[in-house]
Amino acid sequence: MPNPSGYPGTTASYTASGGVVHDDITGLDWQQVESSSTYTNADAITYCEGLSLGGSTDWRAPTRVEMASIVDWTVANSTNTAFTAAGGFHKTGSNWILTIRQAGAGAGTDYAWAFNLGDGIVSNAYSAATAARIRCVRGNGAGEAFSDPAREPLNHYSTPATGEVEDNCTGLIWQASGNASGLISWSDAVTYCQNLDLNGHTWHLPTIRELATLVDEAQVAPAINRTYFPNTQYGARSNNWYWSSHNSRGSTTFAWALNFDDGFTGFNSASAAWNTFGPSWAKCVR
Repeated sequence: MPNPSGYPGTTASYTASGGVVHDDITGLDWQQVESSSTYTNADAITYCEGLSLGGSTDWRAPTRVEMASIVDWTVANSTNTAFTAAGGFHKTGSNWILTIRQAGAGAGTDYAWAFNLGDGIVSNAYSAATAARIRCVRGNGAGEAFSDPAREPLNHYSTPATGEVEDNCTGLIWQASGNASGLISWSDAVTYCQNLDLNGHTWHLPTIRELATLVDEAQVAPAINRTYFPNTQYGARSNNWYWSSHNSRGSTTFAWALNFDDGFTGFNSASAAWNTFGPSWAKCVR
């Protein structure tokens, strides 16, 4: 997963030409300028399928994790400068699993995954009928249809050593259990991963992009592979979040985290009921 400059892991790299931005890390091609009009989810999907750009016609709406790969939480409008970016919500082609099932909190709703590029927050509770912009993508196959549950890749994870889980798609290697000492502050989470002595490797607190790759959209509570990551903490309106490696843009107080209840993100600004978490958890990566 490409990360913004200055953060551990693989640094993002892009090549722009003819209105198309090629991600040199993921291999995806992106529409450089998002749609000028706003669309419902159904119309956004149709818009991308009808797009002809850069000599290609196989464009589609991005999945949640594909959109996460280009969102830059460190800059204004939350999109890498290789792109022309507008703020506000942007659609994805990923429906929320409880909406697909019409079960639990999804019963009677039309919620789908969307990204607010004004601040970078990803939400699983944005109405599919509410119009928003879309940035189309191509590559990596066709993806799931909007009403199909997400399918985890075959042989997604393996165990290279005791206490470690390797993501065979991203190449990231994760601490399987996370910190066992209980809830900790963001600064303590950074230190915890820097000092982690697991199998003689150097670890770091993951970026929000890296954490986003662990979300299993077909699962809730927790939305993660339970076999490889047992005892994962979760829960909206709770402190059961997982810290990422960076502060909210322009802040030295608030820091980003992800909640495996569904996979939504936020920073602890106490500006909304679901976003009032304090001490949280850490899961390290290398």
